[in-house]
Amino acid sequence: MDYFEPKTIREAVSLLARYGEKAKVIAGGTDVLVDMKFKEEPSCLVNIKRIPALSYIREDDGFLRVGTLTPIREIETSSLVRQKLPLLWEAAHQFASLQIRNTATIGGNVCRASPSGEMLAPLLVLEASAVARFSRGEKKLPFGELFLGPGQTLLGSKGLLTEIEIALPPERSGSVYLKHAVRGAMDIAMVGVAVLLTPDAGGKKAKDVRIGLGAVAPTPIRAKSAEKALRGKAMARAVVEEAARRAAADAKPITDHRASAEYRRWIVEALTRKGLAQAWKAATGKEVDR
Repeated sequence: MDYFEPKTIREAVSLLARYGEKAKVIAGGTDVLVDMKFKEEPSCLVNIKRIPALSYIREDDGFLRVGTLTPIREIETSSLVRQKLPLLWEAAHQFASLQIRNTATIGGNVCRASPSGEMLAPLLVLEASAVARFSRGEKKLPFGELFLGPGQTLLGSKGLLTEIEIALPPERSGSVYLKHAVRGAMDIAMVGVAVLLTPDAGGKKAKDVRIGLGAVAPTPIRAKSAEKALRGKAMARAVVEEAARRAAADAKPITDHRASAEYRRWIVEALTRKGLAQAWKAATGKEVDR
């Protein structure tokens, strides 16, 4: 196996262009090293940990920018993230164990492109963009288009993720990330639901609502029909119940050793119902109307 420790983004991208699909990028290594032990060793390993200035969290003119090498623990302990993007903070707080959070990076979690990746549904709901460097220059890729399938993104084998760009949601928004797993944060999500809800000026209707689902389709997805059922509607219990049912219908889960497809749909419905109620209360201080 060839091993490289590039010192610049340009050098890393050049290596990826040269080795293509034979190359594997390593940052924190919490997934790659496990794959190397139990699956297959890559022909080329490109360790980007020594590239400077890729670990940061900063606010910039209505955006929060997070460098690809930023550890999940740094996101969890950031007062800026907790204040400006509580949805992302919640996802980081529920991410594996403390030891893993200290090592795993946000870029690694995104590029892993696992359907159950903790940060993916929240970032999808936040309508983040992935800033990536290719040999021909830089591209900004919307999260809604980034994921192609399990382990597959538009970055392919030749793009290097450098930054996550997130527009700050309206100040009156409420959000929540809910995860169902056998062992809580220590286990990967069996189902993950992210909700971002913005009320109208009167605080009675949902001006905007976004619902992201993880671990119930080949990629993280938005529950579009559920969002449509709520947008512009008064937040009454019957409306929330209908939206939750639609979210379950939007899901495309599989049956595996961890849960059946039917069970996962049931969890999607339950978590969506709960998430909408919690997000509404966070935004307005009020319970959903009966």
